[in-house]
Amino acid sequence: MKLETYNLGKYQVVKIHDEKRIDNLSELRDLVYGYLNRGKIHIAIGFSNASYIYSGAISILIDCYKKIQDVGGSLCIIEPDPGLFDILETLNIDRVINIYVSEQYLPQ
Repeated sequence: MKLETYNLGKYQVVKIHDEKRIDNLSELRDLVYGYLNRGKIHIAIGFSNASYIYSGAISILIDCYKKIQDVGGSLCIIEPDPGLFDILETLNIDRVINIYVSEQYLPQ
């Protein structure tokens, strides 16, 4: 998994590149926990290339969301592929984790 990270306002942005199917987010979970340990509690995850996500990866995503919520932070998804957005919407993930079509819409 190729990750790109950078700061954007109050958010630490993590973009996942070159993955059409997301099956394992354990590397992302480790990265998120590291950010939380350093006080970075607002995290945006970009899945622009992924059109499918497996249940195990969704479980890790929800686990990250809970950890971030426990410290008063926020987790959101940015720039999802339309196919991935449909999956997240079908599973009602969008009712729990905010989804933004572009990073420019991230709340500051």
